[in-house]
Amino acid sequence: MDKETQILSRLAANHLYLAQFEPFRATLLALRTRNPVLARSILQTIVAHSGRFRNILWSSSCSSPAFLTYLSTLELLQFDNATSAWNLEPEALRLRAEFLLLVQNLITRISESIGMNKDLGSIETEKDVVNGNGNVEERAKQSKGVNGELDNCAKVLDGVLELGVRRLKADFDNDMDGSETGTSSAASIEQGDLMSLRTAILDHPDVFDAFCWNINRQIRGWEGYNTGLAIMLPRDEDAGVDLSEEEDVKVLSSIEKTVQLAHLDAMKERLKEGDVEGPVSHIRFLSP
Repeated sequence: MDKETQILSRLAANHLYLAQFEPFRATLLALRTRNPVLARSILQTIVAHSGRFRNILWSSSCSSPAFLTYLSTLELLQFDNATSAWNLEPEALRLRAEFLLLVQNLITRISESIGMNKDLGSIETEKDVVNGNGNVEERAKQSKGVNGELDNCAKVLDGVLELGVRRLKADFDNDMDGSETGTSSAASIEQGDLMSLRTAILDHPDVFDAFCWNINRQIRGWEGYNTGLAIMLPRDEDAGVDLSEEEDVKVLSSIEKTVQLAHLDAMKERLKEGDVEGPVSHIRFLSP
């Protein structure tokens, strides 16, 4: 490796650990002209590890491992043989990286909601104490109940995030020192757990709609998957399929189904209340 390539590699590493993606990208472009294989390998390593490296100082322009992964994927796809480490089509890799970004977006939104609820609960409790109101305990219970529901939702999404991390791992086993990798499996996410997402689904319908669109594009070619309402057909266990991939598809399909059922239930509730126009706003979320 010549001296200039070494300098560019170190500079790229510095920008990476400072979460300065645009300077990192510019450095990689310079490195690509001298050593395209090395530049591609750097991006493949970032994507394969879902951007999880210790001691990165996340910034407003690159705020999370998921965002770093998505940006790196877009850059990686500009290279020849970009997906050689995964044996995937370029669009399939992009969808997996986008999946990670969408889940992280939902986790961030829910975490912010939990923080806001705690702040509002504290303010209202202080007002009740000052005014001598007797509903302090009742308000505290209500706040705790709402946050408990959101906490459960966040835990489920953490599991979904780990599923996305695992699906981005490359075919080769080449863990880097200092990396952080997910270990959760799709099998750990149960249908019952997904039911706790319903409140979040109705609070953030557009994000979940984009999420379902992504899921649909990932699994639409899988045998037994119906692209209408998300259902899975029984499969012969001796069919010689990738069981890990099949489990992933089942979980992804269950997520899509949960979103659809949440909107169907909301439509039923609106109709029971005599709101004829309310259900119309949910119809567009029923079809992927």
